[in-house]
Amino acid sequence: DLVTVVQSASQIADGPNRDASLVAALRICRRELEAAEAESAAAKLRLSEAEETFNCAAELLAGGTPSTLWDSTAGRGSKNKRKRGGEGLRSGMDAYWRRAKARMSSSSPGTDNQSASAVFSITAAVPVPTNPIHMPPSYIADQSRDALMTPSMVADHREKFYQKLLGVSAADADIYTPNLNQANLRSKAQLVEGIYIVRHWDTGTEDYDAAAFRSKHKTWYTKMKPLSHSMGRRTGIHLRTVEPRQMEGGEGETVLCRYNRDGTKSIVYLDICQLYDALFEVHCLEHDHQRGKDAAKLRVDELYANIPDSQVKLFVDTCPVCIEQRKAQQQEVWLR
Repeated sequence: DLVTVVQSASQIADGPNRDASLVAALRICRRELEAAEAESAAAKLRLSEAEETFNCAAELLAGGTPSTLWDSTAGRGSKNKRKRGGEGLRSGMDAYWRRAKARMSSSSPGTDNQSASAVFSITAAVPVPTNPIHMPPSYIADQSRDALMTPSMVADHREKFYQKLLGVSAADADIYTPNLNQANLRSKAQLVEGIYIVRHWDTGTEDYDAAAFRSKHKTWYTKMKPLSHSMGRRTGIHLRTVEPRQMEGGEGETVLCRYNRDGTKSIVYLDICQLYDALFEVHCLEHDHQRGKDAAKLRVDELYANIPDSQVKLFVDTCPVCIEQRKAQQQEVWLR
């Protein structure tokens, strides 16, 4: 009993011994407080996961479909649940349960097992788009095909882009490992790890069953949910196979994808070494340096999953052709 420990220490008559006993009591209290905080955090996580699973199962039993399941629970995040308190949480779960019981009462035997299976195969139930996946070609400096940029200009631009983006030279970009907090920057190895996680999400591995594997990679729970407009743009991650390029042999390449904004197409994640080539193809070749950052951003969003505004802006701002065009425009203004 912590109270007894503190009271016993406070009743010691000798000053130094009393202080020493109180310090010891404080240490015990601190350990108990840290343990309680850890248990509280774990309990909140279990509550969130249990409620989410309950709602999934109940909504499926009540007639929901996997493709709309997350939409039905969107907007009721853990913060809102905690604000409403236990009564509001229980009320929300009861609403699902009433609908589930009504459906169960009119269903044929075996419905329970069918619905339970649907919960565990929810990620596989959403159809994967079949649109072609576009991978940016590798534009080597002497094969850039840009009439406005010489090979040396392309090489210098590539170097400036990676120096400003990563703080390393273009030659070292392939060995650079981005921080995981940088959501839009991924190395080739990090994307390969993502492919491994998605591939085994529903099956597990030899060392982990599906539940243990998901627990090991629990930060992927949101990413693996089917697309929902209210869940954010990094949901519905899935795998696609890209056919070998023309004149290239071998098997197709497995790539990591997510849905586009309206959920109709797959768009591919690029590693950091592919970023320059992707932006070069759009801004320099497709748009011929004649259209700005907004047009380039719209185009890359149609093709790729992880090129934000900041990267598009950096590419255009460091483009040597665009720099000269801006200087010429400024000189025209000065001469007027």
